[in-house]
Amino acid sequence: MSHESHDGYPQDGPMEELAELQIKEEARLEKLFQEQRQQQGLDDDSTLNTFFQLFDMWIQLYRLNKCMEVLEEVVPICRRRGGDFHVKGVQALAFTLWKKSQFKESIKLFHEIEDLIGSSAALCENMGHTYSSMGNYDEAAKYFQRALKCLDQEVGKKTGDRAGILLGLGLIEDRLGHFEEALAAVRESQDLFRQRANGKPSSLVAKAGMSIAKILLKLALQETDELKKQQMEDEAIERERENVAFFEVTCGEDSPLTASALRGLGEALKRRGKTEEAIESFARSYNLEAQKDAFDLLSIMEVHNLLFGAHMETVKHGRPLDRASFRSYLPTVGIALRRVRNMQQDANAGAYYKVAGEFAAFAEDYAQASGLLNEALDLFNIEKDEKVDGLVKHCKELKEFCDASIAQSAASPKK
Repeated sequence: MSHESHDGYPQDGPMEELAELQIKEEARLEKLFQEQRQQQGLDDDSTLNTFFQLFDMWIQLYRLNKCMEVLEEVVPICRRRGGDFHVKGVQALAFTLWKKSQFKESIKLFHEIEDLIGSSAALCENMGHTYSSMGNYDEAAKYFQRALKCLDQEVGKKTGDRAGILLGLGLIEDRLGHFEEALAAVRESQDLFRQRANGKPSSLVAKAGMSIAKILLKLALQETDELKKQQMEDEAIERERENVAFFEVTCGEDSPLTASALRGLGEALKRRGKTEEAIESFARSYNLEAQKDAFDLLSIMEVHNLLFGAHMETVKHGRPLDRASFRSYLPTVGIALRRVRNMQQDANAGAYYKVAGEFAAFAEDYAQASGLLNEALDLFNIEKDEKVDGLVKHCKELKEFCDASIAQSAASPKK
């Protein structure tokens, strides 16, 4: 397999990890692919080979919509051709679906590859990560152990391959609540990734670093020794700062991985009481989450609530509400709203309209706030569920306040 998986992400190929260079190469390959596609068609060796080079670039840069658009045509061609192209086409589709969090569809395709070529360390590792993401930890552990056996039989494999499998096993220990064992496995994994990177920025070092930081924060909650607790939290901040820096260089400042690392950094900073810095990280993460191809409303709601919670923390400590910051968030909220309006309009969409309305109210944009709260109420009323009663009450109260503020502003003499 040309791709290998690490830290729950099917890995993005052994290419040069510098986002600026990748974007230049992406443009060159896109031009070449379009020319070959027009002149020779898709069902052509050279066109397909160029596409798979381009796919490596797109998947690294998270151009998931571009990948899916072409793969819809490419995969049937590859299946008809059979052989190496069959494997490459199905593998590319499996990776793309994985990154879109469509794990059930992805695992079926990995099994299709297993039927074609048998087990390999990289394939078993991919399957382990996929089962882990689906919450099927028994199957995940089985495939990670199988990956280690395959690795022992495959001559000349790099340390990074063992590192990825150790990371997968560490993630399972974490999900089972075995935090000490998880931390040991993930630390060993990151050490091996660092050896492989040889001093260069590496997305794999950062992916392992994200897991280390999350586990440290979980252990810190259980730690009774205050000094040890602070040391864990400080190390989590240090790891997350490095993660953000590495992802920015290797995947780009607008990568979903950068967004995840910024959120993790914000959570670590907030834990240590560095709320102002946490707010900056959450705000950047929110903006990136709103723009990414694989839009996830749950992730948007989570980072929105983290940002809101950090601001409320400053208010608790006697600071005035920072309305200027809330005004600066409205463009991000606007991007997210456009995405949510293209989704199914149900109580989940309503929940976002409600929190977006709250942000607009804090920004003193009462007209926008009132409109959003009204949309939320319409969707909550369709639901007719006791669970939304509290949301309905809060929406109505805030909408009344916004409408009163609009009326008061209209009645006030203009200066």
